[in-house]
Amino acid sequence: MRRFWAWLGTLVLLLIVAWLGAPAAIRAYWHRQESNPVRRGADIAARSGCFACHGAQGACGLPDPGTGETVPTWDGGVPMMYVAGEPEIREYILEGVTKRRAASAGARALRQKAAIQMPAYRDVLQSAEVDDLVAYVMAVWDPAVPGDPRSARGRELVRQHRCESCHGVAGSGGVPNPRSLKGYVPGWLGEDYNELVRDDGELKQWILEGGIDRFARDRLAGYFLARQRLQMPVYRAVLTPDDAEAIGTYIRTLRARR
Repeated sequence: MRRFWAWLGTLVLLLIVAWLGAPAAIRAYWHRQESNPVRRGADIAARSGCFACHGAQGACGLPDPGTGETVPTWDGGVPMMYVAGEPEIREYILEGVTKRRAASAGARALRQKAAIQMPAYRDVLQSAEVDDLVAYVMAVWDPAVPGDPRSARGRELVRQHRCESCHGVAGSGGVPNPRSLKGYVPGWLGEDYNELVRDDGELKQWILEGGIDRFARDRLAGYFLARQRLQMPVYRAVLTPDDAEAIGTYIRTLRARR
């Protein structure tokens, strides 16, 4: 009899642990489902210390007391002075410097004066991690404007209104969102997007109204949308329907690239 109660107590304990851990396990599954190189690269950059010198999202470099300049950021035109594209970004990550700059007397002199030195990660990161980190740096840099003028206009609006601050660089996956269903702001590249946006009309409504009629009529969806801490802003006062369509074109371009 004593053994029976011991087994019963163990079973109840296991059920309680499973019940308490289920939400976390489900959310971990959702997070993996939305995984993509840019999102993984952001995580690798964070845990590898890249943002300590290059700033949040690689967009705000520290001032270097040795040179009087700042650590190069990954956005805008500054990186073009240091790298000529993806292969040299990879060289910087692996070796701490590119072959081209290592061969330049002026660049060597500047590196000798610098108090903040770029470390080499060849023995720290695996090959797949380097691939993901390169993808993330390229997404932040993104010097290539989409060829389609409408997509380019959408990209400009996305950058202007800082949409990636919530949805992640290049829509790769959003920031944590307490009390939301999945625990984060959805990105634009994975299956989350397909669940939230069925057509161009719904996307336009999300942008201009901050929600869609389909979810407004759904009690369960409305419950989770109302309780989440970060809410989708309403942009109808600053964006036109044509602007919203341009953003939709850009998002479709990103999804096609993936």
